Amino acid sequence: MAGAASAKAQPTDPSAKISFRERFMAWWEGYEPGRARARPEAPKPTHEVRYETEQQRWETTRLRLVQEVWGEGFSSPGGAEYVMNMVKFFGLDPAMSVLDLGAGLGGATRTMCENFGVWVNGFEVDPGLAEAANALSHMAGMGKRASVSTFDPETFTLKAKSADCVFSKEFLFTVKDKKEFLGNIEAIMKARGQLLFTDYILAEPHLRSANLDGWIDFEPNGAHPWAEEDYRQVLGELHLDIRVMEDTTDSFQKMVTSSWAAFVQRAQTGGLSPEMYPALGNEVELWARRMQAIESGDLKVCRMHVLKRDTDRLMADW
Repeated sequence: MAGAASAKAQPTDPSAKISFRERFMAWWEGYEPGRARARPEAPKPTHEVRYETEQQRWETTRLRLVQEVWGEGFSSPGGAEYVMNMVKFFGLDPAMSVLDLGAGLGGATRTMCENFGVWVNGFEVDPGLAEAANALSHMAGMGKRASVSTFDPETFTLKAKSADCVFSKEFLFTVKDKKEFLGNIEAIMKARGQLLFTDYILAEPHLRSANLDGWIDFEPNGAHPWAEEDYRQVLGELHLDIRVMEDTTDSFQKMVTSSWAAFVQRAQTGGLSPEMYPALGNEVELWARRMQAIESGDLKVCRMHVLKRDTDRLMADW
C-alpha cells in the first residue's frame, strides 16, 4: 500500500489531472505541479541579451520567443527529428517536388530540403513568418530550394498535377472552406501523390463547448476544426485514400509540456530579457487555451497520410 501511495505522488503520474496552465505556473514560480503552492519570490527580470548580433527587421520578440520554446527555425511543436520521422512515409528523393502548407518559420521546409535534396515550396498565411522563414532559408544557403511564400488558402491554386507530396503541420484547422481547399490540393497533386498532415480535430462532428469556444476565440488565424468523420467523407469524395489516420494527442501533449518545461528551466537559469514578457504572456495564454481544449477531451490531434488515386489509369483500364 505504501508503494502505491508513493507512486501516486509522482508528478509524472498520467492520472494526475493537472492542466497545462497550472503546470506552467508551477514551473515558472518554482514549485512542484500538484503540490501545495509555496510563497516563492517573484521571478527577477534580467537585462541579459540573448542575441548578440544586431536584430533584423523580421526578428520580432515573438519570433525569438517561439524559437526559444520550439527550437531554432521552428514556430510550433516538433523539430527536425519529429519532421524526419513524419516524412519517412513519403520516400523522398531529389526528383520529387514537395509543398509545405502552413510552413511557419520554414523549419520543416528546410529539414526536408537539407536531408533529401528535394525542392520544397513553403506557403504561410502570416507575412511576418513568411519573411522570416525566407531569411532563415537564405542564411542556411537554401533560399531557392526551400522558399516560403505568403498565400491565402481561400484562393490558393497552383499548376495541376505538379506536386508529388504535400505536407502540413497543424494548419488545416485554420482554413474555413476546407472542402474547396482540399479539392484544390487534390488537383495540384500528381497521380499517386501523397498528402501528409497533422491537425487539431473535434472529438465528434459539430461539437461545441466552453473550452472549444475559449480556444477558437484566441486563435490568431481563426479556427474551423473538423472531426475525423468530416475528413473521411470529403477525402473520399476527392479520390484521396486515407492510408493512416492516427490519434497522436498523447504524444503531442507530451511534446508541448516537455518543450515548455525546458524553456522555463533555461529562462530561470539564464534569465529572460524584459522585452520578452508581453510576448511570453500571449504565447502562454494561446497554448493554455489549446491545451485546455485538448485536456477536456473535446479536441484531439490527428496524423493523416493520404494517397491520391490514379484515376486516369483506372479510366484507361476500364
